[in-house]
Amino acid sequence: MKNEMWLIWKHPEKRRRYKIGVLTYENEKYTFNYVNPELDDARQEGFDCFPGFKDIKKTYTSEKLFANIETRLPNPLRPDYLQVLNSYDLEDNSSKLEILKATRGRLLTDNFEFVPSFDKNKIEFDIAGTSHSTDVEDNKDKIKKNDKLLFELEPDNKYDKYAVKIILKKDGKCYHLGYVPRYYSENISALLKDKVDYSAMIQKVNFSSRFTDGYINVYVKLIFKTEKNTRSK
Repeated sequence: MKNEMWLIWKHPEKRRRYKIGVLTYENEKYTFNYVNPELDDARQEGFDCFPGFKDIKKTYTSEKLFANIETRLPNPLRPDYLQVLNSYDLEDNSSKLEILKATRGRLLTDNFEFVPSFDKNKIEFDIAGTSHSTDVEDNKDKIKKNDKLLFELEPDNKYDKYAVKIILKKDGKCYHLGYVPRYYSENISALLKDKVDYSAMIQKVNFSSRFTDGYINVYVKLIFKTEKNTRSK
């Protein structure tokens, strides 16, 4: 079974995210490649390389998770290791790849993260821009796990032409929580334009997260018309 994750770099000042690489696990082998077109865009904005992968043209391979990625995972020797895993809904026997998917390999010391590649059947992500949302800041007590969410296209967004707003409708009011992350926005906006049915809900809320983009985690299930048509026959 093929597992794929995208390496994302966030500009330290502009906060824009770029998909710059792909990590793949298949046939018991890990592979990493840098990818365009956003790699070139990121390099124009000051990106150099991911630590340990200096050659942007090279295909890196390993039978084990690359050491420069493994060091981004929680250290099994730390006394609160099991508590850390539990905070991500992980078991103590979770694989390194499962831990990477859950933690995103984020560090406070840089602007990299690994995210699952887009899955047209289901996807999970942290809402982008929550730290800039006054609706989030002023209504934290109203934002709860399992709340249903709505997506809304924002084609005039000057930062992302595929921008998708995330709205919480509650008690007769609408709260703008943030946006679909830019690395998924093109895929999700295309599905919305095709009038694909979907359900979206808040899976986790953590306003004490050290990562502001980790405030609100969303689970999205996409229901395709072809599936609906198949079931209706």
